[in-house]
Amino acid sequence: MGTRIDGAATAHGRHGALRLSDDAARACLARGGHRAGDLDILVNAGLYKDRNIAEPALAAIIQDDLGANPGHPPRLGHHGTFSFDIQNGGCGVITAAQLVNTFVGAGTARVGMIVAGDADPSPRTSRGFRFSPAGGALVVSHTDDATGFTRFLHRSFPEHQGLFEASLRWDPEAGFLGRGKNVLEMIEAPELAETCVDLAAAVATELLRDAHLRAEDVDLLVTSQYPLRFPERVARRLGVALTHLPQVAGELGTLHTAGPIAALEAAIEHGRLASARTTLFVTAGAGITIGAALYQVARGDLTRH
Repeated sequence: MGTRIDGAATAHGRHGALRLSDDAARACLARGGHRAGDLDILVNAGLYKDRNIAEPALAAIIQDDLGANPGHPPRLGHHGTFSFDIQNGGCGVITAAQLVNTFVGAGTARVGMIVAGDADPSPRTSRGFRFSPAGGALVVSHTDDATGFTRFLHRSFPEHQGLFEASLRWDPEAGFLGRGKNVLEMIEAPELAETCVDLAAAVATELLRDAHLRAEDVDLLVTSQYPLRFPERVARRLGVALTHLPQVAGELGTLHTAGPIAALEAAIEHGRLASARTTLFVTAGAGITIGAALYQVARGDLTRH
């Protein structure tokens, strides 16, 4: 039994995280051949939310916007949609995939969705916000064969946490008439990218070794799109051919939480996921945290995937 990827989609433009996540989710359902009412579980992994909203969970708002079994309890003879937020920065999609796989892979849930989207939560009071505004969505379903996610690995390296920091601080000169205001400030150290690549390669190598695989066995490499040139640099460090990287559109090259979904979307559109027996996911986030996963297709199922 496994968790099969049915579709992925992104949305970008000058909108907030909620609107972009909604748009990506609707497109993803259509591409995956599902309706909103099919969703048993919906997890939002986006980090920077419109106006820094904390409650309710953005996943619940997205669920309502989609019309995915709203209301509680479910109507007689129908099922509800279990929705919640998780936050693990650039590794959020892989963290969410591991959670969703627990339900869908076991058959407790049949269809699940992961949504991730970010936009500058307060453009007038933020500094150094580098991420392109975009949303991404990934829909998965239960399969009775061995196709799906097979392994996950997360590692955190707190000794490097100072290389990327986002903090909310009081600026006495900001705000109306310089009366002061809270400001979101993001600081990236020059060595962040190289450190992320080193750590990502180490974690990915550990995951492959535990699965008795080598870099040569990887048919498709799906990664974060941040830091700059992270996909190419990780591929070279691992020894995975650059031809095994999906070609993500230039305007999606600085995505945060939706980055791996953008890469997956490109892989699906060009038939790369369908032809890959082993797909390696590698993501990086603040902390520094690295999340990796293996997605494998059952023998004989490549033409049907």
